Amino acid sequence: MEPVTSADDVWRALMEDTQGWWVDDPVFRAAYEHPTLRALFPMATHGTIKFFRTAWSEPDTPAHDLPLIACGGPPYQVIAAGYERIIGLAATAEEAAELVVENLPPAPVIPGSTCEMPSGGDQR
Repeated sequence: MEPVTSADDVWRALMEDTQGWWVDDPVFRAAYEHPTLRALFPMATHGTIKFFRTAWSEPDTPAHDLPLIACGGPPYQVIAAGYERIIGLAATAEEAAELVVENLPPAPVIPGSTCEMPSGGDQR
């Protein structure tokens, strides 16, 4: 099996999966439909959707410095990285996705990189 190399590949695998707990969760559809979040690498884990700027590959794990969404609402909790605090509650999955985008920290500068990484604010 080829290693996952793009966020699009990870999203495709999540959205085409018919066995995962997230299959009918509206948070995944809302996050997928938001262009800023779709540029990030999603991960479904422990009733949440987490976002990463780089691909997940064992044994290396990417920095978890982005907000996440606790599924199972409404309301949906948007939580700061590392479960530091609840950023806010959202009445809809779309509002939760937007709240994540509004709270994305600035993208780190990667020396020698010419690509732009998603950061906070409305990118639509």
